[in-house]
Amino acid sequence: MKKILFFSLVCFSTILSYCQNNVVPGIENDTLYTTSGYTISVGQEIKLGVGTKDNGDFKFITAAKTLLAPPNQRLPSLRSSADGHIATVKKIKAEGNSKNGYVYHVIIGVGEPMNYECDVESAIVAGEIIVPDQYKPKVKTTSAAQSFSVADEIAKFKKLYDDSVITKEQFEAQKKKLLDGN
Repeated sequence: MKKILFFSLVCFSTILSYCQNNVVPGIENDTLYTTSGYTISVGQEIKLGVGTKDNGDFKFITAAKTLLAPPNQRLPSLRSSADGHIATVKKIKAEGNSKNGYVYHVIIGVGEPMNYECDVESAIVAGEIIVPDQYKPKVKTTSAAQSFSVADEIAKFKKLYDDSVITKEQFEAQKKKLLDGN
């Protein structure tokens, strides 16, 4: 009975949060609508925050994939020297499908010949992209919201595994880490 009540609470809080925001993320024409309501358009300048990797580099902004790159090649991250710089949005794209969901990316230029690909939602949450205060993600405070967040993270790793970006062992290790709360 407790599990059913907990699951119901998680579902209700998720539905309530979507109803309050009234924003469904997606791309329309050359504009990306994020879950927070922030919009990003081709040609727009966006301000970069600070990298969130241990070495200060950007975790969610990496070199854009090229046609010549091997399929599971690890791409270099944007360096910490780009902290606080302005980037120009060159292209907007969605990856995924209706069954597993979509992840929205923008291709940006940061004043050098190489283009970078940015996982927009993750970069906003991490502070790697600076957005106005009204579009910053709300801090989740309830344990139900926290559990939903863990489920989202596991789903992201599952997608990476399904897309052959990570191995089964890496997926299982990340899942265990998330479930253990580490």
